[in-house]
Amino acid sequence: MARRSVSIAVTATMSALAVVASLLRLELPFPILTFLKFDFAELPSVLTLMLAGPWWSYFCALMHMLGLLARGSDPLGAAMKFLAVASMLAGLHAAGRWRLAILSAAAVRVAVMSLANLLVLGYLFPAWLAYSERLLRAAGFSVRGEGEALALTLALVAVFNALHTAISVVPSAIVARRVRRALKL
Repeated sequence: MARRSVSIAVTATMSALAVVASLLRLELPFPILTFLKFDFAELPSVLTLMLAGPWWSYFCALMHMLGLLARGSDPLGAAMKFLAVASMLAGLHAAGRWRLAILSAAAVRVAVMSLANLLVLGYLFPAWLAYSERLLRAAGFSVRGEGEALALTLALVAVFNALHTAISVVPSAIVARRVRRALKL
């Protein structure tokens, strides 16, 4: 029962922290595709995984998504954020060994988000690809047509997701190790 109480407390605290970080917009734009943001509100979900376990971390990510929706974010953006975080958590969870965790998390997140962005940009909202193409050209890329714009956008989104995984996992692992040591977990 004590372990369950700790897991609930960690999840509630981390969920609240994720929502507050979103409200404060603790994020940095990704160069070139500035609609992508390195969002520090992802760290609480990863910390929850490391301190309480996978199912608690998915719940934390879900609470973060609901917080985004309550803040007024568009549903597609909130869903894409949840998908990015949940896929990263799934990769961490599947790795088992922490030495492979970042690679596994990045691989799963990149694969899932590449498919999601292909669906969004290629089929659901192809007009958004024109915006991405303008950003690519403004950054100096020579883009000839929608096909090249989509391929380059997906490649840059993959780089972003791999980097975001490292940005989310490494600091979380450092903090989790110190918390476990301090609380003797």
